[in-house]
Amino acid sequence: MKVSVVKTIAVAATALISGALLLVSNDAAASSKPAERWFEIELIVFSAGQSTDLKEQFDREVKPIRLGNSVDLVSARYQPEIRSLLLALSHCDANADARRRFLPAPLRNWQQWQPPYAALFCISETEPAAWQRATLFPEKLVNTELPMPDSLPAVMAGDSEQHQSIPYIAPKSAFELTELANKINRQSNQSLLLHTVWRQAPVTEKLAVPSRWFAGKNYSAQVDYWGQSRQQSVTEEQDALPDIPFNSEPQDDLFNAIDTLLSQLQAAGKLEDMASPDQPLPKVSDSMSNLPDHVWQLDGLFKLHLDHYLFINTEFNLRRPLPEGNIQSINVKQSRRVISGELHYLDHPYLGMIVQIRRFAPPQPEPVTEAAVPEVIQSEAATGTANR
Repeated sequence: MKVSVVKTIAVAATALISGALLLVSNDAAASSKPAERWFEIELIVFSAGQSTDLKEQFDREVKPIRLGNSVDLVSARYQPEIRSLLLALSHCDANADARRRFLPAPLRNWQQWQPPYAALFCISETEPAAWQRATLFPEKLVNTELPMPDSLPAVMAGDSEQHQSIPYIAPKSAFELTELANKINRQSNQSLLLHTVWRQAPVTEKLAVPSRWFAGKNYSAQVDYWGQSRQQSVTEEQDALPDIPFNSEPQDDLFNAIDTLLSQLQAAGKLEDMASPDQPLPKVSDSMSNLPDHVWQLDGLFKLHLDHYLFINTEFNLRRPLPEGNIQSINVKQSRRVISGELHYLDHPYLGMIVQIRRFAPPQPEPVTEAAVPEVIQSEAATGTANR
């Protein structure tokens, strides 16, 4: 009698759980929002050679492009975040060579079979002295920023086919304009700078966040962001240093240098008084905030927004070496309403952009076909049904 009661309860519990799950799934389907619209943006950017017939003159003044609240999809590919990995490593010590002789012969000369970056298996950077530390315990002062390469490949594709909930670079299988990009790059007077595809869900212009793209050569070692030669800047700084006389005695040498420098500063007056009304001092907040750390051949922003129609706003700086050795910066800023599926060409004497925006249907999650009922209840229900 007791067994039959338990089986009856198990069958009733199974029916109740199945009904509850069915109601929950129906409520979830009824209250679900409409599917988010996703698009695939394929972008081709190329530079055109200088034409002798071109009469238009461009301003050589650098127009800064503030990064602001932009999405950088490029830096993570060449400067991945490795801080957590490096901090997990141990510091190299002086006894490492002494312990190495106890290793098997094939492992002693590990540089022969390890890749060039195998030295990162331990941290060999010098730690600060005890009196230089800000805390009681030793700190790991590690440079976690990988250096940027001298140039970037023109084709930029993602590594995974998996869909993400945030904007991401699409894999190579999403490229549809490869033949067109190859034709452009084969032209003698044109050079392909960037060919990429990324996916995102556009929003209204007020909520849209631009994506940052940079490509081509890295001129950071030659000029700063404002186009000034770094070698010239170092020379000017050295020439601007005051000539401080030194005595033979080291102690007198130091104090005399300090006194001379203080007297020169007092004679020059305050910094604010040195600026004329016509030439005010530059503000750091206006000239340095939110600017890129590197000087790339191509660098700028691409914004896509949806307000009944699709709109794109682009602003790029193109760096061009000049015959006299300087590097010119050309600002290209364009806006256009676009239609999905069509090819759009944004023309400029020195910079060309081809854009195609296509609808993209993200993969849908597989529906749950069977309610997750506890195995004990399922077995009890099956037994009870069989014994009826």
